[in-house]
Amino acid sequence: MPFLEFIKPNKIYWDEATKTETYGKLYVEPLERGYGITLGNALRRVLLSSLESGAITAVKIQGVSHEFTTIDGVIEDVSEIILNLKQIKFRMEEGYDSDIAILEFKGPGEIKAKDIKVSPGIQIVDPEIHIATVEDEVEIKMELKVEKGRGYVMVEDMEPPSEIGWIPIDTAFSPVKKCTFKVEPTRVGDKTNYDKLILEFYTDGSVTPEEALTRATNILIEHFQLLLNPKTIKVEVVKKAEPESIAEKIEADKLSLAIEELEISSRATNTLKKLGINTIGDLVKMTEEDLKEAKSIGRKALKEIKEALAELGLELAPSPTKKE
Repeated sequence: MPFLEFIKPNKIYWDEATKTETYGKLYVEPLERGYGITLGNALRRVLLSSLESGAITAVKIQGVSHEFTTIDGVIEDVSEIILNLKQIKFRMEEGYDSDIAILEFKGPGEIKAKDIKVSPGIQIVDPEIHIATVEDEVEIKMELKVEKGRGYVMVEDMEPPSEIGWIPIDTAFSPVKKCTFKVEPTRVGDKTNYDKLILEFYTDGSVTPEEALTRATNILIEHFQLLLNPKTIKVEVVKKAEPESIAEKIEADKLSLAIEELEISSRATNTLKKLGINTIGDLVKMTEEDLKEAKSIGRKALKEIKEALAELGLELAPSPTKKE
C-alpha cells in the first residue's frame, strides 16, 4: 500500500475586515478530517489558560489594614476598589516580571487607571478604567504590586506578604477573555470530507490576537518536542499519592478553571465576570440567592449554570438556614 501523505493547511489567514487589536477570527484549511477539532481544542485550551500578562496582585492603601473597611471621603468601599483594580491589565516588556506602581490622588474627583505611575517598561492597557470616586478634599495613596503571571491565581496560592498592610488580590492573568472555534467542511479536489477550522477570540488588549496565537502555538510546540526523544527526559520516581490527595488535586483543578471553561452561554459568562466571578471556584462560593439578587441573571441562566456545575460534580453553595 502506497504511503499516504497528510493533507496540510495551505490557507491560514485572518478575517481582515473584522480584525482589531483585541479581536481576531482565524481560518485554517484544509485539514484532515478530525484535525479541526484536534487543533481547535488544543489552541482554545492554551489560549484561555496558559498565556502571560501583567496584573495587580496586591495593594497597600495608606490608613487601611484590611479590605472589609471604608475610606473617609471615598464613595466605594475597599472591597469595591479592589474589584476595580482587578480589571486593570498591563503590557510588560521583557525583563519586567514584577514592579511596585504608585497611585497618589487628591480629591475631589474620579481616580482612574491613568493616575497610576508605572515604570517605563510597563504600559497600562486601558487608562480609563474607573478605580474610585473621591468626594472630599482627601489624599489617597496606594502602592500596587504589578506582576507577570498566567492563568488564575487565588490568594491562597500566593506567597504571604512580607510587610504589614499589603492586601493580596485574587488575580486573573489570562489576556484572552473569550475563545470559540467551529469546524466546517471544505473541499480538496473532488473530495469534500476535509476540515476548515475557524478560531475566534477576544483579548483584553495586553496582547494582540496575532501575539496570542503565536504564544499559544509555541507553548504547544515546546511540549510536543519533548515527545520526539523521550529518552532524554529525566524520569523521577515519586511516591504514589494517596486516593484522598488525588481526589483533592482533581477538585482543586476544577475550581481553578476560568469561568469561560464552564459550558454556559456567552451572556451568562459575561454577567458572572461583571460580578467578579472569574473562576469556577469563585462561582461555587455563591448561593442561588446570591445569583438571583443579580438582576441580569434570570431563571434560564441560573438553570444553565447549575446544570453545567452538575456535569463537573459541583454545585452552588448551600443557602444559609433561616432561623425560626
